[in-house]
Amino acid sequence: MSVDQKLRGGPSVGGSTDRSTGGGNNESEEYCSVVIDKNAESGHQIFSEEEMKQWDSLAKALVEEARAGKADDAKPKIQQVPFMLRDNTNFNKYLKPKVISVGPYHYKDTNLKISKPIKLKLAAMFIKETRVNKEALYLHIKNQIKNLRDCYAKEATKGYPDHKLAWIFLVDGCAILQFIFISAQPNSEMELRKLRIKTDHVVFGHQDLFLLDNQLPYQLLQLIMRSTSKEGAFLESIQLFIFDYIKAPGQKYKRNDEILKDNHVHLLDLMRKILIDQPLQNKKKPDLMEIIIDWTVELFDKWRCIDNKAEYWHSFRNIEELKAAGIKLKPSKTSGVKDVTFSGDTLKLPPIFVDDSTAAKFLNMAAYEMCPDFQNDFEVSSYISFLDSLIDRAQDVKELREKNILYNALGSDEEVAKLFNEISTDLVPRDETYSKVRKNIQKYCNNIWMTWLSQFNHDHFQSPWSVLAFVGAFIALASSIIQTVYTALGYHPDSNKGN
Repeated sequence: MSVDQKLRGGPSVGGSTDRSTGGGNNESEEYCSVVIDKNAESGHQIFSEEEMKQWDSLAKALVEEARAGKADDAKPKIQQVPFMLRDNTNFNKYLKPKVISVGPYHYKDTNLKISKPIKLKLAAMFIKETRVNKEALYLHIKNQIKNLRDCYAKEATKGYPDHKLAWIFLVDGCAILQFIFISAQPNSEMELRKLRIKTDHVVFGHQDLFLLDNQLPYQLLQLIMRSTSKEGAFLESIQLFIFDYIKAPGQKYKRNDEILKDNHVHLLDLMRKILIDQPLQNKKKPDLMEIIIDWTVELFDKWRCIDNKAEYWHSFRNIEELKAAGIKLKPSKTSGVKDVTFSGDTLKLPPIFVDDSTAAKFLNMAAYEMCPDFQNDFEVSSYISFLDSLIDRAQDVKELREKNILYNALGSDEEVAKLFNEISTDLVPRDETYSKVRKNIQKYCNNIWMTWLSQFNHDHFQSPWSVLAFVGAFIALASSIIQTVYTALGYHPDSNKGN
C-alpha cells in the first residue's frame, strides 16, 4: 500500500485493519500508528527523525484537543497581556504595575522593590490581627503548591522552587487581603498613614491589584481567608473594594454576596463578572409615547417593504448625530455594561465614572478577554467599542455629562474623547452584543419624520396624562369628522328626489 493510501486511513503493513475510530484519543492513536507504519514499508526508513517529530506534533494536537473538549469548564491560566496590546507603547502605562508586584511575574522587577517592605508589613499585620498560625498556613500553601502553580502559564513559575513560590504566595496573599480590608473601612486613609504607606502608593496600589499579569489565584485568597475566623468580613471588604474601584455613579450596583463564594480565577476576573453580571432591576414598562413611536417605526418599515430580519447599515456615528435625529439620552438603572437599551426615541446607557484609572481598568479586562484559553463573549471589549462609536468629539462627552451618564473626573472633555478613541484600538468586539440596539436606532433614523414626532413629543407631552389627552382629543376629532361627513351625505340633494 502506498503512503498516500495510509494517510487516507487505509490498512497498514502488518497491522490490523480493524481500528476503532470512536473517541478522540482513539483517533489520535490511529493517526500515530499510521504515521509510524510509513517507516515499516519495504523494510527501510522513509522519514527522518526530524520529519517523524513533525508527524507526532499533529497527533499530539489531536490528543490535546480531545482533552480540552472534555474540560470545557477549565479555568484560564494567569498569563501575560496578549502581544497585540502589550506591543502598543501607548498602553504600557496601563498594563504594568507602578508600585506593588503580586505573584511571580513581576517579583524580580527591581523597579518594584519598594513594594517588598510594604507587603511584609501588611502580611505581618494580617497574621497578628487574625491570629492565624503562620507556620500551619505556610505548610498548607506548600501542600497545595502544585495546584497553585498550575493556575499560571508555565513560564511564570518556571524559575521558582516550591518553597520560594509558597513564600511569595503567603506574603502577597496576606498582604493583599489586609490592604483590601483596611481600604474598605471608613477611616482607611488614617489607618494606612499609620503604616507609613503614602497616598500615591495607595492610589497606584489599588490600580496594580487589577492588572492581568499581576494576580494571585482566587483559590489562594480563599484558602487564606478560610484559615481565619473572619472570612465573611474579608469577603465583604473585597466587594466594597471592587465597587470603589469601579466607581459606579450613585452606587447603582446591587450587592451580590453569593458571587464572592464562587471559584473565580483572580480579582480581575471577579471584577469583570461584577461589571457584566449585574442583576438588572425590574425593567420599567415603556410609556405610551414610546409604544406609539415603536409601533409607528414598525409600520413605516412595512410600508417601505423593509425586512425586519435584514441587516442594517449603521449610518449614525456619534452622540451629536443621534441628538440631531431626535434621540434622547437617559442613564440606565445599573452601571452594568450590558444594561443598554433603545425604546421609542430614548437610548439608555449605563452611568460611567471616568478618571485616571478608567483606561487601565477597561484595557486589562479587555486583555483578559483576549487570552486564548478564556472562552467568553467579549462583553467589556464590545462595550468599549460601542462607547467609542458614540464618542468622537468633546461635544459628545458634554452631552453624556449633561444627561448624568458620564461623570468626568479625568480633565477636559477632549481628554475623555481621546481616551475612548485610544483604548478601543486593536479590540475586536462581538457584533451581536449591541446589534439589536444599533438596528433599532437605525430603523428610527431611517424614518426622517420621526425627528419631528420626537420634537413634538418633547415640546407638548411632558407627562403620560398629556399623551392620553392628545390621543383622546385625536379620537374625538376623528369621530367628529366622520360623523359630519356621514351627516352631510345623508342630506345630499340626490337623496330627496323621490319625495
